[in-house]
Formats: sequence, C-alpha cells, structure tokens
Amino acid sequence: MGITVQTLGALLSENQNVNLDSFSSEDWEALAQRALTEGVAPLAYWILSKSGKISALPKSTRQILRGAYFSTWAQNQKIFDELEKLASAFRQADIPVILLKGACFALTIYPDIGLRPMGDLDLLVPASKLDEAVEIAKTLGYIDETPEASTGLRDLLDHEICLQKKDVALEIHKSLVAEKTFKYAAPVDWFWSQTEALKIPRFANLLTLTPAAQVLYAATHAMLQHGGRSAPLRWFVDIDRLLRFYADRLDWEALLSQAKIFEWSSALNAALAQTQDYFKTPIPAEIRERLSKGTDRHANLIEQLQSKPLTRAQEEGQKMMALNTYGRIRLLLALIVPSPAYMRWRYRLKTAWALPVYYLLRWLGILKDGIRALIMLVQSGRAARR
Repeated sequence: MGITVQTLGALLSENQNVNLDSFSSEDWEALAQRALTEGVAPLAYWILSKSGKISALPKSTRQILRGAYFSTWAQNQKIFDELEKLASAFRQADIPVILLKGACFALTIYPDIGLRPMGDLDLLVPASKLDEAVEIAKTLGYIDETPEASTGLRDLLDHEICLQKKDVALEIHKSLVAEKTFKYAAPVDWFWSQTEALKIPRFANLLTLTPAAQVLYAATHAMLQHGGRSAPLRWFVDIDRLLRFYADRLDWEALLSQAKIFEWSSALNAALAQTQDYFKTPIPAEIRERLSKGTDRHANLIEQLQSKPLTRAQEEGQKMMALNTYGRIRLLLALIVPSPAYMRWRYRLKTAWALPVYYLLRWLGILKDGIRALIMLVQSGRAARR
C-alpha cells in the first residue's frame, strides 16, 4: 500500500474510515516517516492514542510518533517561555503584538501544545515599531546572524526580521505574506483592524487575528507565499482546524469580500479546495461555488506554484515570477554576486583569499543547476506532447 498525503489526511481528520488493520509493518513505517516529513507526527500520535489503537502499532512506529510528540511538546515549552519574556518586554515598551501562525494555533485551535510543531515564533508588530522591537529582542539574547546578500535587499523583499537564540528562531514581521515588491502584496492595515485579545492569562497583552483574518492569512501564506504543493500537510491541518474550531464565529462574507479586495480569492479557493480534499472539511457549498466562479490576476501564478521545484534554479524562478521588474533585477544580482559578508557566512570562510574561489564555485553551481533545470523542462515538454 502506498502511503499518500490523502491517506494521512484521512487518518488525521478522524471522520473518515481508514482500515488500519490492513496496514503492514512497512506501511506503518512509511506512514510514520511521511507524518514526520509533513509535520503532523505528533497529531497522528495523539489521534491514534485517543482511539486506543496506538498499542497495536509496530514498536518502531510507536517510538517514532511518540518521540515526535514529546520532542514537539518540549520545544514548544521553550518557545512559549521565550514568548512570555518577549511579551512582557514589548508590553513595557508599549508595542502592540499579534501572535501568528504556529504559536497562535498551538495555544488555541489544538487541544495540546505538543500537537503543532513550529519552526519559529512569528510576531507581527507595527512597521513603525519594528526597529525598536528588534532591539528589545536583541537585549534578550537574540542575534541577527544572517548577512544581507545585497545591501537593502531585506527591506525590499522580506516582510520580517529573522533572529536566533540558541534553538529558538524568532521572526518579527512588519507586514504579512509579502513586501510591496511582490505582485500579490497587500496593505497590512486591514489585519490590524481585525484583532482580538488572545485571552490566555500568561500572554494577556498579546493579540490574535479574528477567525476570518486567520483563514485568509493561512490560505494566502500557503498558496501564494510558498506554493500549495510545496506546503507541508500541517498548514492544511491548520486551515481545517481553524474552520472547525471557529465554525460558529467565522464571518464568511467578510472573508470573501476581503479576499476579493486583496485579489487573493484564487489563493483562498485553492487552499480551501485542497484542505477539503484532504480532510472533508465542512465548507458551505455556496461558499465553494462562489469562490470557484471568481478569479483574479494571481490565478495563473497559483497554478504555476502548484509544481514543486526540483532544482534551486526552478525555486528561484518561481520566486521571481511573483516579483515586479525591479525586484527581479535586485534578486538576480544578489544571487549572482552576493556581498562578501554573505559569502563568508554562507560558505563559512575563514580567510579573505578564499572569496574569489568560492564566487567561481557559486557561478559554476548556478550554471550546472540552470542546465539541469533546462533539461528537465525540455523533457517534461516532450512528455506532455506524447
């Protein structure tokens, strides 16, 4: 039996019939590894434990899933300890903060903090307070260790500052989804108008987005910022759980209206369709029909992003498709001739004399990857004509 994302989705949805008795030891091993890759192993462990079926699994599978749950729980505890310190410091500085994505989901729509792995802690602050927020984080031990590939490129392309403290990564956002050089960027003001208190005593001063804003952000983040087929299954689990958890509060009209204003309707439609395919998510038929009939100028981009890039050249090519002309030029230059500081960091160079050698190696690598991407493109074109 092949363990597909659909098989895993059916297991995680808890309301679809999956004949677990038909699974061989190899199937369970494959499922555990797929669950790890997709970021849903802790949730699979919790669901199987709750159903009483965990004891019937092969020992190696139980160990993998159990280990994923407990390591996620421990890591998330560290992250929330750090969040408490950051929230307190930002409160004293009178900086409003919206808790985003994984940390917000783990505290709200999941029944246990060990069920939602997160790669980093995402916070949104007003753009005018970004520099101050970053400085506060640095006083708490966070460092900005990644040099810019080109001066000013971060302000042009990135909508967050990435900081690191031991094994906790922190991203302080000034906007959501994308900066203005991306074709699908949208003003962040609406999101600031769609906030509510987190209502968790430990983080009393933190805000969260309203249900409609959370769904719109999660959908666009998955489909436009990262491309649906490159997105891990856990992002679609998030959308499924958002829709179920906030079923009585979700303002569908506001969601569809704002998606249309931002020209994100295609992204929302694609994300909801994929989520429903995985989990049989209860989405009103009228909503799906209205979304399927609507389109916007990003529909073709979303379709192109459905193909997972197989080479670095393809990955950067997909990113460039989403940029305006100036952004493409700046990114291309940064890829070809990054700053010496970036080169020393990227390749861990200890001496200046090695720089010319590694620039040459970088160019050869880009050329090799580009040729490989071109060959794959020609082969796929021939296959499509057969």
